[in-house]
Amino acid sequence: MTKATHIHAGTGTRALVLVFLAAIIEGFDLQAAGVAVPKLVSAFGLSPSQLGVFLSSATFGLMLGALCGGVIADRFGRRNGLALSLIVFGLFSIGTAFSDTFEHLVAMRFLTGVGLGGALPNLIAIAAESVAPERRGRAVAIMYAGVPLGGALASLIALLGLHDDWDSIFLVGGILPLLLVRAAFFFGLIVVYLLPNWLPQILVSLGFARETA
Repeated sequence: MTKATHIHAGTGTRALVLVFLAAIIEGFDLQAAGVAVPKLVSAFGLSPSQLGVFLSSATFGLMLGALCGGVIADRFGRRNGLALSLIVFGLFSIGTAFSDTFEHLVAMRFLTGVGLGGALPNLIAIAAESVAPERRGRAVAIMYAGVPLGGALASLIALLGLHDDWDSIFLVGGILPLLLVRAAFFFGLIVVYLLPNWLPQILVSLGFARETA
């Protein structure tokens, strides 16, 4: 295996790790509403019909986000589409935590769903494109495994009673995707700064003359 192949494989592995983490966060946010329901009912005095509207709002947002996410990814790139989706559902999940009326709660949850829906098609595409063709099925399966894992983590928090109030689960679910976008950009900056310094040496090691490199 050549050094160029090693570099490509390493980049693909890092991309797969990032989309797996993003899928975990997506699963966490999807489950957050269900985890918060018992405390939401008492905090807002929600009726059964209002509770149904709240829980359904993210689903409608998901459908809209999935449609928009593919268009944005085709126009601006899959990684940019994923980053935008993570920012959207991160910010509006935090917005959910600061809701003070039922209408605000539903609106924030709907917009969170838009971000969640936009992230999924980009996660699938990036996972598939980050590895060799013969490994694409496994890569997508690994990515998908992150979604129920994230949901299980949210449920575990509820089971152990680790969230003090209904809003804390949405705060955590909002901060995590924003942190992931900033980790992703941090590594990108490292590549930008290190590449000019190391690229000539890599080219020389691959057989190019030093003057050409």
